[in-house]
Amino acid sequence: MVEGPTLSSILSRADLCRAVPENTKKLSEKVVTTENRIEIGDHQVFYREARPPDNHYAKGTIFFLHGQSFSSSTWTENGLLSSIAAHGFHCVAPDLPGSGKTFGPAIPNEDKPTFFLSLLSALGVKQPMIVAASMSAQYVLPLLNREIFSCVVGVALSNTHELTEVHKLRTPLLCVWGDKDTSLGPSSANNLKNLPNSRLQQIPSAGHAAHLGNPDLFQRVVANFVELIRSYHTIPL
Repeated sequence: MVEGPTLSSILSRADLCRAVPENTKKLSEKVVTTENRIEIGDHQVFYREARPPDNHYAKGTIFFLHGQSFSSSTWTENGLLSSIAAHGFHCVAPDLPGSGKTFGPAIPNEDKPTFFLSLLSALGVKQPMIVAASMSAQYVLPLLNREIFSCVVGVALSNTHELTEVHKLRTPLLCVWGDKDTSLGPSSANNLKNLPNSRLQQIPSAGHAAHLGNPDLFQRVVANFVELIRSYHTIPL
């Protein structure tokens, strides 16, 4: 039996910068973003939500987690939620505790993964895709070894030096950083490059918040990556 290509080889060859189809751009104009709240323990969590337009079937759910100095609005400033929803994905962007419109006490770093699991459970989401920026890595990276995420897009993630036995972490991970980022971006790329199913993607003309510095290219990279991961898991190779 001839085996198909591995995910690692597919990731290494993929053109993640290819243009978005024009019809998808038009669909993004029809996407409606809503605002909601849900109770998680002592927190009233505010979150933004965007679904595929015209009641189209959602291919999967993507959570967008903001960095420390931001809120969920960072994902709507340049139409990112609408753009990805137009590709057929259910998009959720919460205000993490201590930020934006979420009410409740601060969460110690060691409790953040458990909080995120509780949020996923409350929303009834399993095997989500994740887009996490900077310090939101504290909610995500400790869970990588449990393989509960379909994939992760990490934007200049913090705390990557804390990962151990990276060769055992099979979750597909796209490490993104801006070419003007001189701190977390390069260090996260160096720390994540040896994950078995990782891909590094530098974003030109962007700083630490690459999704804000070059939003058009960032949207293309994310859309192409999540489409690739979904195709790999649903279509026999």
